[in-house]
Amino acid sequence: MLDSSLFIPVILGTPRQGRQSEYVAKFIVEQVAARDRLKTELIDIRNIAIPIDDAGESLKDPDFSATMERADGLIIVVPEYNHGYPGLLKHVLDTCLKEYIHKAVGLCGVSAGPFGGTRVIQNLLPVMRELGLVTIFYDLNFSNVQTLFDQSGNLIDKPTYIRRMERFMDELVWMSTVLKYGRQEVSLEKQDSN
Repeated sequence: MLDSSLFIPVILGTPRQGRQSEYVAKFIVEQVAARDRLKTELIDIRNIAIPIDDAGESLKDPDFSATMERADGLIIVVPEYNHGYPGLLKHVLDTCLKEYIHKAVGLCGVSAGPFGGTRVIQNLLPVMRELGLVTIFYDLNFSNVQTLFDQSGNLIDKPTYIRRMERFMDELVWMSTVLKYGRQEVSLEKQDSN
């Protein structure tokens, strides 16, 4: 019998000071944690000590790697910087490979402008595929992020974003559940036909 619980961590994809995407990530963690059968945690890439004198899996952080191995799906909250994603996010993501294979990922774009990070999501899609992650069909976008939260970091128009989050999470939970079943029940190893 398949365990119906899911572990879906949220990765905050920027180390910058004064980052508005931190409010978005905290809102998302709160929403994921409120759902039945889901467990989550916030992974702040600012807190992952990764050297910059090498690349890839040789830099693997044991805690990050173990969390990715345990994850059934992921949510990446990523701000758009000059139409792209933060270099440190890519550096951190590249430290794992096998840990991601056949796991669902939902992308959440954040921007100071009107497009809500759609360009950063577009740029991340081939990266997700190359890492072996399966992107869901619905993204979350937070446009004009500097106007969305009050001084305490509370979302001003919470009902609108909760509705958007529901659709996003329904898709992510479905995809994570299906892929978890597949990882546990369907072998990719070739069967001897003799």
